[in-house]
Amino acid sequence: MQRYQQQILVPQVLKGGQEKIGNAKVLIIGAGGLGVPLATYLASAGVGHIGIVDKDTISITNLHRQFLYTIADLNKNKVDILKERLQQINPEIQITTYCEKLDENNARELIENYGILCDCTDDTETRILIGAISASLHKPLVYAAVLEWTAYLTVLNHKQGLKLEDIFSSQALRENDLNTCNNSGIINTTCGTAATMQASEVLKIILGLESNLDGRLLCMDTLNNIFKSFKIQKSC
Repeated sequence: MQRYQQQILVPQVLKGGQEKIGNAKVLIIGAGGLGVPLATYLASAGVGHIGIVDKDTISITNLHRQFLYTIADLNKNKVDILKERLQQINPEIQITTYCEKLDENNARELIENYGILCDCTDDTETRILIGAISASLHKPLVYAAVLEWTAYLTVLNHKQGLKLEDIFSSQALRENDLNTCNNSGIINTTCGTAATMQASEVLKIILGLESNLDGRLLCMDTLNNIFKSFKIQKSC
């Protein structure tokens, strides 16, 4: 517990809360610009079991925002290197990696083993699948998306019962599929901002704290430092 001393001093955490964090199981889907900083903060906070799903290898274009990877890691599996670095940061926690693409054949089996899910992907069909499976299993989902200077964040399948389809229809997501970071670019600090807030939402869920993003969508314009949240009405 000594390594978490400063965190335990926070009134909403204390020793009992730290024990909850240590017993939590969180699945991160995507080990890229969102997944790397998110995993780093959760590991540092002492989340006891972190699962990471990603089939990709490290490329040089990843390095400007995926800061735990280095030149020496090029062409290696992201999940292998991320696990290695996270265990160096905190050897007390368990990290399970899945070097595979989340799809209809494995999604339910992977997701049902974890208490909280984090969507850190940049693939439309994977996002739709995560939204559907997590809702059917009633698993809280901390959703984030980033493009250029803009980020979106919300908490799904939690106390307010908000689902991904209440915010974005599958049709709307598919129609916007070309507008991705691969085509439009991305600012590394925007990734970091969104991922840090994702980590905070995960900790709130673990600790049983209320979140004003449960039932609301936060839109962050980091170019102009404008943050707005919108209440979402559930679909009938």
